[in-house]
Order: sequence, then structure tokens, then C-alpha cells
Amino acid sequence: MKLSKSISIFIAALFVFMSIFSFGQTDEILPKTIILKVKEEYRTNCNSSSIDVSSFQEIAAQIGVVELKKTFPNATKELNDKWVDLSLIYTLKYSNQISENKVVSYFNKTKIFQYVERYYLPKLCYTPNDTVLPNQWYINMINATGAWTTQKGDTNIVIGITDTGWDPTHPDLIDNVKINYADPINGSDDDGDGYMDNYMGWDLGSDDNNAFWESLSHGVNVTGIAAAATDNVTGISGVGFNTSFLPVKISNNVGQLTQAYQGIVYAADHGCDIINCSWGGYSASQFNQDVIDYAVINKGCLVIGAVGNDNQDVKFYPAAYKGVLSVAATEQSDLKKNNTNHGFYVDISAPGEFMWTTGPNGVYSTNGGTSMAAPVVAGAAGILKAQFPFYSNQQIKALLQVTADDLNGLNPGYIDKLGSGRVNMFNGVNAVNPLFVELTNTDAYDNNNGVFEFGDTLHIEGLFTNYLDPIAGLTVTVSSASPYVNVIDGTTNLPSLSTLQSFTNSADKFTVEVLSGAPFNEEITFKAVITNGSYTNNEYFTLTINPDYIDLEENLVATTITSKGKIGHNDVNNSVGLGFTYNGNQLLYEAGFMIGDGINRVADVVRDGINQDQDFSSVQNVQLIYPFKSSKDIFGIMDDSPLSSPMALEIKQFSYAYAGAPDDKYVIVVYKVANTGFIPLYNIYAGIFADWDINNANLNKAGYDVARKMGYVYSLDTDSLCAAIKVLSATTANNYSLD
Repeated sequence: MKLSKSISIFIAALFVFMSIFSFGQTDEILPKTIILKVKEEYRTNCNSSSIDVSSFQEIAAQIGVVELKKTFPNATKELNDKWVDLSLIYTLKYSNQISENKVVSYFNKTKIFQYVERYYLPKLCYTPNDTVLPNQWYINMINATGAWTTQKGDTNIVIGITDTGWDPTHPDLIDNVKINYADPINGSDDDGDGYMDNYMGWDLGSDDNNAFWESLSHGVNVTGIAAAATDNVTGISGVGFNTSFLPVKISNNVGQLTQAYQGIVYAADHGCDIINCSWGGYSASQFNQDVIDYAVINKGCLVIGAVGNDNQDVKFYPAAYKGVLSVAATEQSDLKKNNTNHGFYVDISAPGEFMWTTGPNGVYSTNGGTSMAAPVVAGAAGILKAQFPFYSNQQIKALLQVTADDLNGLNPGYIDKLGSGRVNMFNGVNAVNPLFVELTNTDAYDNNNGVFEFGDTLHIEGLFTNYLDPIAGLTVTVSSASPYVNVIDGTTNLPSLSTLQSFTNSADKFTVEVLSGAPFNEEITFKAVITNGSYTNNEYFTLTINPDYIDLEENLVATTITSKGKIGHNDVNNSVGLGFTYNGNQLLYEAGFMIGDGINRVADVVRDGINQDQDFSSVQNVQLIYPFKSSKDIFGIMDDSPLSSPMALEIKQFSYAYAGAPDDKYVIVVYKVANTGFIPLYNIYAGIFADWDINNANLNKAGYDVARKMGYVYSLDTDSLCAAIKVLSATTANNYSLD
């Protein structure tokens, strides 16, 4: 086909589901490894190394499972329904050449899992320094010596150091390590906790009792800052003074953090009040949040996370998970450290530059970054816990924040993005009538379709929790600097709150109007000022408006229409969007538009073997077009400008879905393609690639109906479902079925 300038071709495709035929910044992942959490109703089908459900076993055989085991074999069903249950989480490893995303898709279709995820590997949060300073400047900066005059800590308070291991030969560490006297080294599991001879911590990376550092000494540095022995005429002073530490090695022998979140569970299960995490990544995970919730809610721990060292205003995990005390780094002048991450999610800051600490093989060295700032806060938390033994660890978190030294004046470019300020231990141990009320959760509603877009009025409900002394007379005022929203009613009053009392403004919600002109996927930041005149706390939360994709759920078919050619999903991992479902059955892994004029120039948004191409750019993001011809009409424009040698194509995309029978089993997508360049194009082919996975994908077969110009896929294990793509245009149709 020739496509001259200003001449268009019109392609209409019909996606059909029938029951009448018989047919990421990207974090590193652990290859061919999947995390699965089984739904409660299948508990009786679960054993330590098997899931006895036929749909699972069929897929397991297909992908070549080589190992399946409970991630936390010692976990049992929680009796408190508000606690997180870790007993139904499995780690699965397989051998066949199938992508992790594909395997996740397979298992999600069985509907027996609460979630299925790839296994993300976090990284350490440090920036090595070559210069060694002769003293610990940070001790004076956080006023630790003043705090120690009042409180030197308690050996019964334990900081779990989840890291790359420690050095048991170091003279400044051996005296503060937490000893498990119930399980001496004798070749048996005397305390019955499932770990034999875990006398001084545990190496989860190698599954043995030797938590000695191997390829990376990062954990030795972290341990010294938090809990080196103090006042012993040897080396350095640990911030925690007499506070004990438990070494939990989470890395394998080459330094990969293969057992990071398992380390948090181990620390929580073995009596750690505080758990330090000087590591992380940019990918969020429900499995990881479950682990955090287990430690914080079930076990009452204070989890502390470094926010990372990329000088970005981006959420970094586990620091950004709900319940974690997130720590940014400062310099000796109390300025933001040049490479620390930052943001409104940050809770507190601590020194993180040229940190003199314990090193490997009994020596001392310096290190820096948020990895070294986090253990400063962990040690300080240990001191405050000793001073206020009846405080919960979440109250210790609040006390650390409210007694920090404000940094806004010194860092005007990062107002409220370094948390409450830089930790001040003296203020903490000497706090009198401390006050701290936090916005702990928000919910937003539009009383419509749940998509926040122009013209919507949002109703926002907040949950406010008072962690410290009783407080009265509070007013909350919500505002936003965004030009795309108008806060109609941003004020509510809180009643008097006693210690640990919560209140929700459900009877007096904040109301916000969504205005026109917002970019798609615009994240709106709201500021909530909680004050009674003498006490003030600034809290922040975000909402996303105008997503650049629209969900079609107008009939028995549900799918997602995007602005850049993908169908069903909006991201490279095929995790955002509805996929393609019929009566709730997920039938699609990925789909997208393709167009080209030869084997060397094809624009598409599907896989290229390993990665996923992204060859279309949005000219006009998809939006609803009124008045509707169908139940919902969607229109958008894209081009092929991301190609290294673009064809200068403009593609107008129209999508339609009808609610009434017999038209309730399909959606229509129309592509109107124009050559906007000055060179005629020849041999243009356009079409849709779709990877259908119907029930057991290994049993899927494809066919082509010549008369109807329709390619279809069905599964041999069902006689009720078929997925099909039919060309509606008066053009020649070609069908290619790939195995």
C-alpha cells in the first residue's frame, strides 16, 4: 500500500470475546524467581513446599518449577485479623525460558493468590569516601554527649542491623552484640526457632549462623555508627551507647541483597525493637509492604530506612513504605548532603558525611550517605527508648521527629523535604509534654468512576493520630500550589485527642475541584497544616489526576485504552491497566498497535525479544469524546517520532464500547493513519499484536476465519472462551499465529 502525503488509510479492528465458539527507574530482579501469597480460602491446600491446587500445578509444570517453599517457614496464621499474615507467602524458582512478567500473568489468572510479584533486589545506600577524619563530628552535631549525660541506653534494647554482615573480631563491636543464650553453639536448635546455633545473629544469605561480612563490609560500617561499644577506652562511640545490636546478614557471598525483607522478619521475630535498613530501591511491592506491616503492626518494631543517594525527589523503598521512619542525610554545616534523596515523604534527617566508624578486620574508616545517616537515627531511637520505656516504638518515631532541629531555614530549596529536621538526641531525652499529631491515612472519592479528571469534585477524608501527649484545639487546613485543582473546602477541626487516639473527618471532608489543563498522570501534592497556634505539624499527601489511559468497562468486556498504542496495559511490565477480561476472566498478557514499511522500520509497543519497544509518542492523550456514539467513546492522537528513522506518521485512535446485547461482547478500536511527511511511503502494513493467554496458556491454539477476516485463540481446556481480533475495514487482512 502506498501512503502519500495527506492521504489517510482507515483501519478498524474489533476485539471480541465470545462464549459461543469452542475456541521501571528499574530495580534489579532475581531471575526466574517469583513471590506468591495464597488467599486464605486455599490455606488447607498449602504445605511447606507445595500448593495442592490443580490450576497452580498445571502452570508449575509448564514453567518448570525447581523449588517452591514458604518464604517464612516458621510463620503461623495470625489470630488477630488486623495483623499481617506471612504464613501463606511462597518463594518459587523455575527453569524454563519464560519471562518473569509472563509467569506473574499466568499465576494471576488462577485467582488463588492475593498477589504475585517478581522478586526485587534492593541495593545498599552508601557512597564510599576515601578521606579518613580523626574524630566523629556527628556526635556533637546531634548532641549525643548531652543526651548521654541523662541516658546511656539499655542492653535489653536491640537494634537489628539488616545488612551485609558484621565483624565479630572487632574490639568495638563484640561487647554490644546481642547474645542468644538460649541457643549456644552445640549443633542443635536448642530454642526451637528453626535456626540452629543462632548464638550471635544469622546469615540469611547463606542460611547459617555465621553473619561475618564477606564481599562487602558495608554492614560493619553501619553497625559501628548505631551501636559500637562506648566508654570502653577503645575506638569510636556508638550513638546507641549501651544499646545492643543483632547482626542479620541479608546478602549472598557476592553482595546481592537476596534476603533483605526476610531479614526484617528475622529481626522482628528475634526481639529487635529497632530495625535498621540502609538499603533499598525504587520499586514498590505488596510483599515488601506486608513485611513492613508485620514488623510494625504485628511485632511493634520501629523500622528505619535510608532514602537513597541519587539526589532525587523520588520515593525510595523501604523508606517510603507506610510505617517506616525515613532518613535523609545532612552535611557538617546542616545543609542537605549533595547526593541524598529528598521529598515530602522523608521523616527526619541525620549526619551522613565522612562518618568515622568501625571497619573490617578490626580497623576504623569513614563512609557516607544515607546508609550512614540511618544508623545514627537507629542509635538515637535506642537511647530514647531507654529513657521512655513505656512508649511504643511508633511513639519513639514521633518523639524523634518532634524534637529534631528544623532545617528549613538553612535549606530553602528543600522546604519540608528533609523531614522534621536533623535529629537532636538531647532534645529527645529531655522532652517535656511533647506533642505530635500525624495524618496517617487519606481516602479520596469522586462519587463517579474513580478517575479524577476535569470537572470532578473530590471528597477527601483524613485519619489523624495523636502519638504523644494529649492535645486540644487543633485545626487542619489543606492547600495545594497546583494550578490544576481548586480547594473548595480545606478546613476541618479536630476534637481533643488523648494519647494514641485517632480521629477521621468523615463528617466534614475536604472538597477539591479538578480544573482543566492538567497534564495526564499529574500528581497533585497537598499540604495539610495541623495546628492549634502553639503546635504545628506540616503533613503532605498526593493524588493523581488525569491519567493518560482510560478504562473501558461498559459491557461484558473490560480493557484499558492508552495514549501510546498499548492496549490493555499502560506500562512496560503490563501491570497497570485492566488487561482484557470477559466476565471477569483475564485473557490477555499484552497487546498493541504496529505499523511499518519493511522489516527494518516497524513502530510498535510490544516486546522485541527481551525488552518492550516504545515507538509511539502521544500527541494528544486519550480522552472521552462527547456526545457518545457508543456507551463510551475515546479519542487520542499519537505519532512514530520515537523511532530512530520515523515514517512521519500521525495516528488518530478512536475506541468504542456498547453496553447492550448483542454488542456487549466486544470493543472497537479505529486507527486513522496519515503521512505527515514529504516522502511517499510504500508497502505500509498496520495491525495489532496480541499475546492471548486463555486459562492454561500452554494449551492455547490459534485459528483464522478467512470469511470474517478474524484471527482467534482458544484453549483446549475450555469450551466457553475465545478471544479474537477482526478487521472491519474494507482492506486485505493477514493473520500470523506465532508459537
